[in-house]
Amino acid sequence: MARPGTATRPPLIDRARELHDLDRAWKSAGPELLIATGRRRAGKSFLVARYLEGRRGFYYQATRATSREQLGAIYEAALAALPKAGLAYGAGFRDWDAFFRFIAHQAGDRAFLLVLDELPYLLDAVRGFGTILQKHWDHTFPRTKVKLVLTGSYVSAMRRLTTADQPLHGRRTGRLAFEPFDYLDAARFFPGYDPADRLRAWAIFGGLPGQLVLLDPRAPLHENVARHILDPAGRLADEAEHLFDAFLQEAGVHYSIVRAIAQGEHKWSKITNRVGKQSASLSRPLQWLLDMDVLERILPVTEPADGNPKRAVYRLTDPYLSFWHRFVARLRAGGAVGLVRPADLWRRHVAPGLDDYMGRWFERACRTFVGAAAHPRLPFRPDRVGEWWSEDAQEEVDVVALGGRGEVLLGECKWGHAVAADLEQLERRRDALVRELGSVRRVHLAIFAGRPITDRRLRQRLAASDALHFSLDDLFASGPVRSSAAPRRRGTHAAPRAG
Repeated sequence: MARPGTATRPPLIDRARELHDLDRAWKSAGPELLIATGRRRAGKSFLVARYLEGRRGFYYQATRATSREQLGAIYEAALAALPKAGLAYGAGFRDWDAFFRFIAHQAGDRAFLLVLDELPYLLDAVRGFGTILQKHWDHTFPRTKVKLVLTGSYVSAMRRLTTADQPLHGRRTGRLAFEPFDYLDAARFFPGYDPADRLRAWAIFGGLPGQLVLLDPRAPLHENVARHILDPAGRLADEAEHLFDAFLQEAGVHYSIVRAIAQGEHKWSKITNRVGKQSASLSRPLQWLLDMDVLERILPVTEPADGNPKRAVYRLTDPYLSFWHRFVARLRAGGAVGLVRPADLWRRHVAPGLDDYMGRWFERACRTFVGAAAHPRLPFRPDRVGEWWSEDAQEEVDVVALGGRGEVLLGECKWGHAVAADLEQLERRRDALVRELGSVRRVHLAIFAGRPITDRRLRQRLAASDALHFSLDDLFASGPVRSSAAPRRRGTHAAPRAG
């Protein structure tokens, strides 16, 4: 079998669902066609290659090359990976039909895993490759147990493979979606850090395993940032600057949109104003960024998915991109990177602004925590978790969880020190939000604090069960997922009447 060379073997963290789906396909009685999607460094190639070990199969990673070059490369890979296949050295495959017939012959009536990695390169290089693949799926592979896995980092192109106008429409038997790790799974890469640094590490390096594995968990966080991001020789020093180059020839506008959002512009009108182009000319690059999971479009939790577009905001999905554009871009533009020691860049330019930067990512971690419903003090299992802001954007609630029985949890997230005024502000905003929601039976209030609570009045309110309190230790505590039992009364409020 063939697989990417692995000089070192990083640990396989999480991905239980993807492994389960691969197992299901491997053990099935017939052929399978799985499509794996996920951004670069999400771990697609690593996991599939690891799964291939000890199993019959063949792995090929396509590159930017012509059809003839690809055909030659796949033959060389087959010679190396399947030495007993009877291939004559130098003979080559006459065409792609010959390659797929060869795979079918190798598979026979036993399970055989065929992985075609970075498939969009083959689709670009080989005219009609999708149709060729469809022909062999329909007419060559049904008599085999070939398990075909198609992977690619061009997320939108991979998703288009099975749309109604594409040759593989209706043929997929499974899907592997490699999402970035959330804050909790990312923390497994650096278990020795305290909770605050675990959250900071995720908010700086993001949730892609291929980036997280770079960190030395024995070194302090600031040393890892200095080495990998602030040092011009670091692996992530300019990753954000060239993220779209592999997919687009002209990506200047796409980078400009990302930069505007990273610098704090989240409304569409302000993004277009910052970029300096008309809205119509930015709609296609914006949609591309959404399709590639670089951006997300968010509405208040009270709005349906097709709700008022004027209330929508756009945010980066990747903490690393956000951090890089917030701190590193201007340091590189000003010539400081490469001139000033990385440790000094951290001390002078990053550390002073890090607490302010952490606010949004702390809020996202808190929403993830509530959505998982794994902590015993969470009062109910939510059906939806999001955030809310008023139509004039003057009032915001960081965490809004909606239950199926008319229960609501509202949370205020303070990465810094929480005080009684934060809870009082949440109480005021509760009334406006409940009016929008309509039918509400009970409201729970919660304070999420990144630091120990020292404010005396707030401590008194929390002790009197006026609200729930969750610390960083709570966010990282593991606990069983509770069943939908009757909600606890601690920290609850009767919902005020609308109007």
